[in-house]
Amino acid sequence: MHSFAVDRVGRGGGLAIMWRSTVSCTISSSSTNHIDVEILHGSSPQWRLTCFYGYPERERRRDSWDLIRYLSSTSTLPWCIVGDFNDMCFQSDKEGEHDHPQFLLDGFNEAISDCDLMELDLKGGCFTWEKGKGTSSWVRERLDRAFATDQWWQLFPLCNLSVSHVVYSDHDPIHLDLCNTKLTKKQFRFKFENTWLREPSFRGDVKKHWDELPRLQLLPKLVAISSYMAKWGRNFFHKFRDKLCKQKEVVNALASRTDEDSVKQYFVEKNKMHELLLHEETYWKQRAKTFWLAEGDANSKFFHAYASARKKTNFVTKLRNEEGDMLTSKSDMHRVVLEYFHRVFGEQRSSMVLEEQVSRVITDEQNNALIADISFDEFTKAVKQMHPDKASGPDGLNPAFFSNFGQVWVVMFLRVVKIGFSSASFLLN
Repeated sequence: MHSFAVDRVGRGGGLAIMWRSTVSCTISSSSTNHIDVEILHGSSPQWRLTCFYGYPERERRRDSWDLIRYLSSTSTLPWCIVGDFNDMCFQSDKEGEHDHPQFLLDGFNEAISDCDLMELDLKGGCFTWEKGKGTSSWVRERLDRAFATDQWWQLFPLCNLSVSHVVYSDHDPIHLDLCNTKLTKKQFRFKFENTWLREPSFRGDVKKHWDELPRLQLLPKLVAISSYMAKWGRNFFHKFRDKLCKQKEVVNALASRTDEDSVKQYFVEKNKMHELLLHEETYWKQRAKTFWLAEGDANSKFFHAYASARKKTNFVTKLRNEEGDMLTSKSDMHRVVLEYFHRVFGEQRSSMVLEEQVSRVITDEQNNALIADISFDEFTKAVKQMHPDKASGPDGLNPAFFSNFGQVWVVMFLRVVKIGFSSASFLLN
């Protein structure tokens, strides 16, 4: 067992980290507010963990935010930062007599956004700190949390963050399990979200960013626009479930009022809530892949359950090899899959064609249509015929993106397709 510690100052503070001998940990930097380590374990790629303690004084919160930004800039490794931030993201992170100052929420969220971090869902409770329990001044807050970059999520897509409960501290410890086999609600690989299309400003924002990109080939442009849309989506729909809860509270507060102004405002706020519900429905409908359900059949619980069932079905936990042995490790399953496809596609097969015995069924007119140069109308029609909820490709872009943003990419894409048909190769870079 190995360890590293930062001594306390006076009667408070102090940080410590411990790790097993089987794990290689290199201390990159430390202070009274953080310990930054680079971790190498087994065959997994190297990644980075920051154990963080934010300044509890409100007048020093900006120092905490600047420290997070600085730590983000010091390395390009997949990064996870976890600890007691002494900050909150939403008003719902607190229960007590007074609301948390909005400028503190905004400042912390801005720092997290600047670092392209995404929060890990916390299971087992909503709060991690409390005081005055059972009294009129009882306060509960969520101060302990974890964030990670997209690269880190790709390394540990099945991680699990949970809270435990203890007796002798006002903080409840949080536990991050990297190898959890339970399926999480979200895996943070970029995918185009059809629900983004419901936001009026989205199409204009994407087109403007596309036009501002330098002169690039198609693939680099698609990568750049995907990165922009991912950040746009995080900023706008960061926990839209929380937005929906707040909107319901507004509607409920107006429901019992009978004055004319309140009644008018009630319908305005109710329409906003309806739009949020449609966002949520579209989100789960895309994951459920239930094409036979018409849009508008709002049943988000059904979509959620169906999506969870699909994820469990698609997740491979074990494979049997040719000898009949059951394998569960990732490396062994990868090897079984590779060996199988090598056998299937590596075998030599006869290429003999008995052309004289095959009847000709294609007319000259049909043949000319088949070998004719692809037209703009034919290409765009084929794209629009694809169902918008069909699965996305490796780049995360699905038919909904291509059918809704034809004006920004179709000319470049059509040129690539024409070159591909004529030369049997697609030059995207």
